Amino acid sequence: MSRLRYLDPSEAYHAFVDWSGSYSVAAVGAVEPSRLVQAFKALCHAVPLLTGNLGRDASGYFFRIPPGRLPEVTLRETDGTPEGEEAVYLAEMARPLDSVQELCRLVLVRSEHSARIILVLHHSMIDGRGGVTLLEKLCRNYTALTEGRTPPYATPAAPAQLSAETLLATRHTAGVVESTVDRDALCAALAAAPSPEPLRVVPQRLRLGAEDTALLRDALRADSFSVHGFVAGAATVAVREGRPGAAALDLVCGCPVDLRNRTEPAVTVEESTNFVSGVETAVSVPRGADPTEVGRVIKERLDKAVEDGEAERAILQAGQFAAAEPVSVDLVVTNLGPIPEFTAPRGLRITDFRGYTTTTMHGLLLFVVTSYGGRLSIEITSPEGLLPPAERTALAERTAELLRARTTDQERV
Repeated sequence: MSRLRYLDPSEAYHAFVDWSGSYSVAAVGAVEPSRLVQAFKALCHAVPLLTGNLGRDASGYFFRIPPGRLPEVTLRETDGTPEGEEAVYLAEMARPLDSVQELCRLVLVRSEHSARIILVLHHSMIDGRGGVTLLEKLCRNYTALTEGRTPPYATPAAPAQLSAETLLATRHTAGVVESTVDRDALCAALAAAPSPEPLRVVPQRLRLGAEDTALLRDALRADSFSVHGFVAGAATVAVREGRPGAAALDLVCGCPVDLRNRTEPAVTVEESTNFVSGVETAVSVPRGADPTEVGRVIKERLDKAVEDGEAERAILQAGQFAAAEPVSVDLVVTNLGPIPEFTAPRGLRITDFRGYTTTTMHGLLLFVVTSYGGRLSIEITSPEGLLPPAERTALAERTAELLRARTTDQERV
């Protein structure tokens, strides 16, 4: 096995916690398995790290690419009923990677007239935006093969994907300071420590219809506010209302920050591994708080922190990776935003996108915000046992209520 390179702290931390994420599309029509595998092989040739796995020694974690290896490909046939397909699909979405063996897995869940295509990717080598991009490239390869054309993504980019630390050191970025952290020592310490036990994810999804989504966007636009800011406020208020007590509670909302467009030149998915940092915002939330006002506080503090370069410094100073447990937060709201329409050949129509982590950590309540086909979607994932089923359902329902209430509240003082 060839050792590609040692991981920098931003990558090594994700190796340490062994997180992976699932990215999927739902399609109406038939997907040909052999052609999909051919498209996947071409994509793996274009992005060699997809065929890799993780190793570690006394110096730290490292990427390696075993020669001639193709990641796992799984085909799951269903009975054709919506319930049967959903059960198989959710089981595959939640099946984590064994990073010692692989950094990627392709799954096709299909019946006669529908299919779900799932890419499971390890967070040490990719982030959410990268996962969406790779899934679209797979779809483009599949479409090209179906139409008798050469797959467009089959040639490796050069150089191989680099870490956020390496790219931030070579690109112009405002507000960044030099690091004083001994990165080699930190990577060695992460590799030597036993990884925390990954916890199974329990997913809960809420999805607005196209009409409600449009009404929500119009209402927020009239109020000069963003969908991400409002969802962060609504999620924080919903979390607070699920906790006892009448007094205001101080809650911490974390927001991942995509740094690619904050460098000159911008960093592409092809160039980088995980290129996301995190910023946390504390906010006082009374019972019955206005989600718009709470969201404004979160968004204003987030914007200021990002403008001041806090997200870049968090990576370069390695502070967020220096401990076995992340900064204590009550919830994390990650915004992948509008997902562009996925490419598909004639006879196949992609109707939905979903993406969330396959494993999580103790106490982490994660809201993943996307929209596809004009419909806003929020994946609410929590570790198994964190919330009883009734509380998970109540949290999703209360969040949905706050979102829908805003669609009818077009005029605000």
